[in-house]
Amino acid sequence: IRQLVSGLGDDTKARIEALLVGLETPAPAPGPTRLEMEAANRDLARTLHKILKPQTPEPYTGDIDADACHNFIDNQEEYYKVVKLDVSEWVQYTALNLSKDAKSWWRASGLTIASSWPDFKKAFLAFHTPPNAVAAARTALETLRQGNRTVAAYTHDFRRLRRRVPTLDDDTALWWYKKGLEKETSKEVLLRQPTTLEQAINQASLVHAILYPDGPTGYKIKPQPSSDMEVDNLHVAVNNLTAQVNYLARQSNFNHHQSNSNNTPFVYNPNTNYKPSGPLPPKLLKPERDFLYNNGGCYKC
Repeated sequence: IRQLVSGLGDDTKARIEALLVGLETPAPAPGPTRLEMEAANRDLARTLHKILKPQTPEPYTGDIDADACHNFIDNQEEYYKVVKLDVSEWVQYTALNLSKDAKSWWRASGLTIASSWPDFKKAFLAFHTPPNAVAAARTALETLRQGNRTVAAYTHDFRRLRRRVPTLDDDTALWWYKKGLEKETSKEVLLRQPTTLEQAINQASLVHAILYPDGPTGYKIKPQPSSDMEVDNLHVAVNNLTAQVNYLARQSNFNHHQSNSNNTPFVYNPNTNYKPSGPLPPKLLKPERDFLYNNGGCYKC
């Protein structure tokens, strides 16, 4: 054919050449249709579900709790994504996973299995979240402090509270997080000027691990100096104890002397420390009384 058209014009030869190239190139094999691809995806999802057996979320009983209701919604969404369930079917399967008070809410909510997932999610969270949950979480978030905990524990509580305040902007959250860190860790993080919360978390974890390699138990406790009143009270307690020891020693010597003079065996009385029939023991000596008086002790006992 190329020899026959060799005498024709250039345009005609170019068109004929293009036709010849198309005839020589084999046509590609037909690919799967859209329906075939959807069926294959469903088969794959069923196979994975059968092999992996993902854990089914626990039913929700209707607790009015901000963390519990958000966790339930998140668990449902994650489960449906794993089993590759179409989003249009999420509501009807979630309704089957409600029990007790949550089931009563579902029947009275006006929602149906044909409702969209965003509508169901919004109504569900609005009902099962306490009315003051956002305000309480915002206050708790602003006053949250790391204290003697690890950065991981502090970050966990911070993220849990921030989840309840979806309207909180990133800059405010970042500032509150840095302010709540342990004093020395907070200084180091502020010097590094992180621009995102994730950067601040990474820097705080690294800095805290360097400053306190032994963890929360490795914190250095600074000794607090004793006040003058505490020192005076300690001196008084020591003086009183000394006087009581001297008093008991004299009682013992006096009783022993009396028993030897009467040629009778000494009988120790634990309640009085001297013989019931004997005279009272002598009082403190004058130097001892003066010492106790000058140092705030009690010599009358």
